[in-house]
Amino acid sequence: MNDRYSQKFPFSGFPRCNEEQVLFTCGEMLDHEMYINDHPQRAWEINRARICLGAFEAGREKRERELAGILRHCNRQNTVLAMTLNSGFSELLLNWVKSCDLHNIEVRSWTLIVALDETTAQQFERLGFAVYYPGTDYGSHGDDPVDEYGDKAFQDMMFPKNAVVQDLLSLGYDVLFQDVDLVWLKDPGDFLLDPDRQLLDAQFMYDGPNWLYAPLYANSGFFHLRNTAQCRRLWQLVHDSFDKVYHYGSQQRVVNKVLTHRYFRGLKLDLLAEADFANGHLFTWDDMSGLPTDPYVIHCSWTSNLEQKMKKYRMANIWYL
Repeated sequence: MNDRYSQKFPFSGFPRCNEEQVLFTCGEMLDHEMYINDHPQRAWEINRARICLGAFEAGREKRERELAGILRHCNRQNTVLAMTLNSGFSELLLNWVKSCDLHNIEVRSWTLIVALDETTAQQFERLGFAVYYPGTDYGSHGDDPVDEYGDKAFQDMMFPKNAVVQDLLSLGYDVLFQDVDLVWLKDPGDFLLDPDRQLLDAQFMYDGPNWLYAPLYANSGFFHLRNTAQCRRLWQLVHDSFDKVYHYGSQQRVVNKVLTHRYFRGLKLDLLAEADFANGHLFTWDDMSGLPTDPYVIHCSWTSNLEQKMKKYRMANIWYL
């Protein structure tokens, strides 16, 4: 494997195992009965998550049967590329489709779009994609984009991200999950699915120097999970910890805590090189100089809402519609 893509862990400043155990298990303090009794917000978070998880479990058998039929002929080397959205974000996904078409990257044969409303489902079916509409199995969601990163609507939208990955792993597939605010300039599957990388369990985009996601700084908007025991355990913990998404206001914080926890327990992890998988911390509206010259993908992250994403796309000349 090329050393360029192999991060050396543990790096300087990486916490010792016992320190990270405290960080990970501190959530148990939040769930102590006396704490919950004194903090109504925590009780609300737990109850809200239970409703989502209950609906997910109730529809599991029917949903897995339907997904299995769709995915039988929709995968690439047993990998499914998955995205989820409502109609408020359809323009972003259309821009991703356009970027793939312009750069001659074939995506329809292995992409599953989880549409959270019927309008979006019909729109992308017409474009030739495999689409699944889960009804309320993945929660109830409006049609509008979220107003701001971390608000309640944003937190609700994180459950489908967890749920589709959980379903695909349960069905035996490897998963490449991405948010819809990316463009592809080269086919990342050529790199991520290379035989030399099959010893890895997980590959995550690097998010940049945000202390909230220390020490790994993994971005949960673009990652590849092989269907290994390590990855299935990783994502089961993420999925079951959805109440913590409401508590922290971020799915990415939960993913990073669990990811670090599992890394200490043998998960084979690679954080993808910024030169090839460019995240939004590398460029701002005022300064595009940090963008690499020849990446596989560009992620318009480090933004608070749809308006900011659109501005970033246009400043970087990657808005194709």
